[in-house]
Amino acid sequence: MQAVRTQNKTIELNKQAWSLRYVNQNAAINLAAEAKEIAAENDDMLNVSYARLTIAQLNFWKTANEDCLKDAVTALLYLEQLNDPLGISRAHFICAGMYDQYGQYEKAMHHAQHAVKIGNSIDNKDNLADCYTVLGQIYSRIHDYSQAVKALKQGLELRRELKDDKAAASSLNLIGRNFVLSKKYKEAADFYKESLVLRKSIGDTAGIPWTYLGLASLFSEKGEWETSLEYYALAEKANVSEEKRFELLCQIGKGSIYLKQSNTIAAIEYLSSALENAAALKIISLTSEAHQLLAAAYEKGNDPAKALYHYKCFNEMQQEILSSEKVNMLKHQQIAFSVENAEKEAEIHRLKNIELKNAFDKIAIQHHELEVKNREILDSIDYAKYIQDAYFPSKELFKKIMPNAFLLFKPKDILSGDFYWFHIFDSIVGAASENKNHIPETSQSLLFAAADCTGHGVPGAIMSVICCNAMNDVIQKNIVRQPHLILDEVRKIVIGAFERQENTGRTKDGMDIALIGLTPFPTHSSEKIKLQYSGANNPLWVIRKGIPPAESINIIASGGYYLIEIKGDKQPVGYYEKMTLFTLHEMDLFKDDTIYSFSDGYADQFGGDEAKKFKSKTLKELLLLIQDKKMEEQHNILAKVFDDWKREYEQIDDVCIIGLRV
Repeated sequence: MQAVRTQNKTIELNKQAWSLRYVNQNAAINLAAEAKEIAAENDDMLNVSYARLTIAQLNFWKTANEDCLKDAVTALLYLEQLNDPLGISRAHFICAGMYDQYGQYEKAMHHAQHAVKIGNSIDNKDNLADCYTVLGQIYSRIHDYSQAVKALKQGLELRRELKDDKAAASSLNLIGRNFVLSKKYKEAADFYKESLVLRKSIGDTAGIPWTYLGLASLFSEKGEWETSLEYYALAEKANVSEEKRFELLCQIGKGSIYLKQSNTIAAIEYLSSALENAAALKIISLTSEAHQLLAAAYEKGNDPAKALYHYKCFNEMQQEILSSEKVNMLKHQQIAFSVENAEKEAEIHRLKNIELKNAFDKIAIQHHELEVKNREILDSIDYAKYIQDAYFPSKELFKKIMPNAFLLFKPKDILSGDFYWFHIFDSIVGAASENKNHIPETSQSLLFAAADCTGHGVPGAIMSVICCNAMNDVIQKNIVRQPHLILDEVRKIVIGAFERQENTGRTKDGMDIALIGLTPFPTHSSEKIKLQYSGANNPLWVIRKGIPPAESINIIASGGYYLIEIKGDKQPVGYYEKMTLFTLHEMDLFKDDTIYSFSDGYADQFGGDEAKKFKSKTLKELLLLIQDKKMEEQHNILAKVFDDWKREYEQIDDVCIIGLRV
């Protein structure tokens, strides 16, 4: 009898602790700690696990400490052994929220989907509402705002049924945020205002600052910066919790506005504090955002060294968050979850309509299914496009790092087999010394390339991810830095990716590429630069002002400029019957030299009056003709000439051209 009373007491303590998690976190932790102690003394691992979950969740909200995640995972394992569905579902959505904060979205999605699946199997609306809310937040992280709003509204509906006004207000806030992110500002304002009215009516002093924060973000997105700053001030004034994450979001928001207002001193002050807090809390997504904004602030403040440092940090973190392995795992999990739900809905639909025998209805159903399947395919391709865009370097970062360059990128389909790639690294300059105390000088060097993978559309996109991933892998493992050695290593990885496949006769899968290395990093002050180039089928073009040297080879001249063509090896980066090591070509570049790396899509395009190819000779002549133009103007001219040439003809291949002037 005593054992039963003790167990009932721990159950009640755990329930009280969980119910107070949004109301009084300190009291909730104390109650959970008491429950855990009593349960541990009585070997009651079920209630120990519930208490551990509550404590882990509340401590994580305060510090985002990794020990909290370990405790939550440990509790999940015990609850699975004890086969307690409510505890398992709760543990899954708590783990999902924690992985979300660490930027590990594939793990977050895994736990969120399991939380919803198990939550739907038990009669606990409060738990299911939490599950849908966390799932919505993960969808938001991967920019699938329509799915995010759908899941969050399911959570909101359950919270309204329970008359849980505080939780409902939180759901309204989250839905508002997703409408902001999808640029539906009117809908966002409506949800935020409803949240604020509800929170004021119930005296939710802890929640009101978060609604003000949401409104501040909304007006910032709309460009109404003074109104936004007023709401940030209201949010900070109303905040009573001293929560570091809230402070961090205010710092990033205000820093961003001051940056837009060109108040770089204030922007750097707020964003530096934000970066420190984000790093301490180990919130990867916000740390990355702080680096990105600081880079822009230092660039605007004419401090290129610090700007470049923060851009590099931002780029590295983005690659970590959206690596191909993680994104593929995330997509697979989403597909599996969607398929499972679709199967359930299809079965329900079949049972409801089993009496229908009319042929017209059958045809209508089949037509609808075809439309749904077509929409699902297009949605999948659009999502794959998002993954490809997120994995490859951003065009914005390309422009920031190489302002005196252009990128012309025109995929044939939604997805592309062409891709562009670049990397900055530190290199040693000057001669070596026998003096042990001599410290070698270092300089930043640039690698960049336009690459053309086998195929286009979905097959080409898959190859582009494999090849780009191989390029990144070689660089990140610091194996080599010279272009010809990089291509040798990348070829090993690409061939290895297909080693276990049966021989289908497709022996030339891989990529053509012109990979270029420049030392030092080309800037307005660079007088002389060493160029290293290695190519797989694709050549390198260098255009220089003046008269070509005597007895020149592969050189054409026009309008006071001449074009040097350096041809690559006649083999792809991939399996080839007559593989040889890639060749290194070196030359010196001088101020105002312009270099081009490109795929064959532009020159091979059919068009004009006679539906003929544009041809590389015509492209050379065009580039010579526009050498007196700035790089951005060159980009615009090339894009217009391509469209005028193509006319109504179909684009036959992906197009990628990179031009860079020293």
